[in-house]
Amino acid sequence: MGDQAHRPARLILVKHGMPEILEDQPRSSWKLSDFGRAGAARAADGLARFMPDRLLSSAEPKAAETARAMGARFGLTPEVDAGFGEHQADEAPFGAAAAFEAEVAALFADPVGLVMGEETGVAARSRFDAAVARIGPAKSAVVVAHGRVITLWLSHQLGFDPMPFWKSLSFCHAAVLEGDRLELVAP
Repeated sequence: MGDQAHRPARLILVKHGMPEILEDQPRSSWKLSDFGRAGAARAADGLARFMPDRLLSSAEPKAAETARAMGARFGLTPEVDAGFGEHQADEAPFGAAAAFEAEVAALFADPVGLVMGEETGVAARSRFDAAVARIGPAKSAVVVAHGRVITLWLSHQLGFDPMPFWKSLSFCHAAVLEGDRLELVAP
């Protein structure tokens, strides 16, 4: 289904570790919590069997820190690419989980419209797609990114309903994509 010619043979998309939530700061500035750092190390242990030869991340602190923790296990230095950043929604206030889930559902239902945040779902997905294409040849690349943008991109590539996938993607979960085969790996 997806454009396999422009991505590594095995693409491992990891949702960043649990951040330290600071409600008065933009989500894109949040850093990892201690639990998030420990989760990143556990996730790396679980993904080592895929023998990654590239490690990339979003520029956002929570993703970059997750990648650094994983890189220590893989023996790789993470490369930062802003194209792997989360769907931009820093202007949306931090609120109740149910309200946030409803906003995300609206984003997935109408990725063309500006229904959540400062970026459409299509724009976020296109930005992410361009970043995947920049990876170049790799046998097994790990990308540490964010739940909404991973879901937007994967659901478009593979043609599945995004909301159930997004709800199942916990911190440090990995989506391992080989061809059009998807495997979820929990930390």
